[in-house]
Amino acid sequence: MLRFSTPTTASNDGNITMISDDDKTSVTADDLQVSSSQSSALQRLRDRTDELELIISSLTIFALFTLPGWLFDSFSNIYTHLSDGLVVAGTISITLIAGVSYVLATCFVMHLMARAYWVGLIGLRTAFPEGINWGKTPGIGPVTKKRYKEVLLDLDTVIQRTDRLASSLFAVISLITLSALWIGIIMLITLVIAVQIGARFGLTNAAIGIATAFLLAVLAGPPLLLWLMDAQLAARFPSLQKSRVFVGFVRLLGRLAGFVYPQRLILPVQLTLQSNIRPVVFYLALVFGVTSIVVVGNVQFLAWGSFSLSGEFTYLDTTTSSTGFRSTYYEDMISPKDRLRAWPRIDSFSQKGSFVTLFLPYQPLRDNMMLDAQCPDAEDSEDRVNCLRNLWSVSIGDKLVSMSTFKTAERMDIQMRGLIGIVPLTGLSPGIHDISVVWNPSASTEDELVDDRYTENSSTYAIPIAFAPDYELPLQGIK
Repeated sequence: MLRFSTPTTASNDGNITMISDDDKTSVTADDLQVSSSQSSALQRLRDRTDELELIISSLTIFALFTLPGWLFDSFSNIYTHLSDGLVVAGTISITLIAGVSYVLATCFVMHLMARAYWVGLIGLRTAFPEGINWGKTPGIGPVTKKRYKEVLLDLDTVIQRTDRLASSLFAVISLITLSALWIGIIMLITLVIAVQIGARFGLTNAAIGIATAFLLAVLAGPPLLLWLMDAQLAARFPSLQKSRVFVGFVRLLGRLAGFVYPQRLILPVQLTLQSNIRPVVFYLALVFGVTSIVVVGNVQFLAWGSFSLSGEFTYLDTTTSSTGFRSTYYEDMISPKDRLRAWPRIDSFSQKGSFVTLFLPYQPLRDNMMLDAQCPDAEDSEDRVNCLRNLWSVSIGDKLVSMSTFKTAERMDIQMRGLIGIVPLTGLSPGIHDISVVWNPSASTEDELVDDRYTENSSTYAIPIAFAPDYELPLQGIK
């Protein structure tokens, strides 16, 4: 550190020189002027961030609206490959990122609207510095004119308030983002660990429930206790501030709250805004923003994997439609949403040949636990394939299809592996028939579930086909 000596000396060229006691470094007046100019320019840049805000908002809005869809498509492509922990991690990540993206995109749109209004006001102020000319306001009577003069603000005040709103909104965006992402990371780590432990005991859903309750206690407990002990009790009873036990406990709560929430990142923005505007309104807006991220993310995730979130399909709801025609069963009708469904599939609804090709997907998340329970001694590859064959049963009408003819299959087009075979149609009359596919046919209703994430021991898929052969059949016996 330099210590400058006094008095200063003047050089021959008129510049003031300051001599360091340590290394005799000289600083001229020109150097000081340049430094002052740079400092002023930097200060102006820090104080006037409107252009940067507009650039960031404009570039970010498009990315935020398109990011969730891209993430869900990527997640759908690998969904059938994932384990329990990865499914939970992926679901939480996509839900939070989708919520953050849509909420922030909405905030950025509001910010752009405020900035656009602000720019328009500045242009108006430049063109008409006197503001409203009340002498030339046709169509406005004296009473209305008087009321307008009382309630309307001048252009300078409106410009200042609009600028303040836009800058505050831009700061709130970063505050909400940091809060949601930090909480999301804590949730992800906690729930993934809980799922890994719960799956070992067949209590996956129970472990998720316990971990969720623990998270709620950790996220809400320390801040609530800190507010109660410090902002309420310590403020009302000053004697508590002299108690070492009380102060130590409050400091401990502060450290716990600091671990849950990144205070060095959040508090400078939060306290600055909260102390300069209405504190209660700001706090409610902050809570509403974080809650909106969770709600919007969950609704969007459900919408991606469901036919509809509408409650108007009263006479043909999800339960009723599950027993009929569903596009997921047919290769020529599959949509991006169907990649989340590891259901049996055939090539088409209309069948004209003598057999139907049937693909039975193998999904580790669904099948592994059941296969481990049924085939604990399966070691070589043939035993494992036979065990997978025994997990399915196929029939059409009253004819049972032999599963021994089904071969292993790898479908790179849909990123799935499983079994593939044929279902003979010989002897069938033209018309609509159902191919019945049963997952885990050996199960009974009395069997205990291998894990609480299963809702039933067995599932039945009825795949309708329209059999219309190209060749003509005798009229006798045709119904």
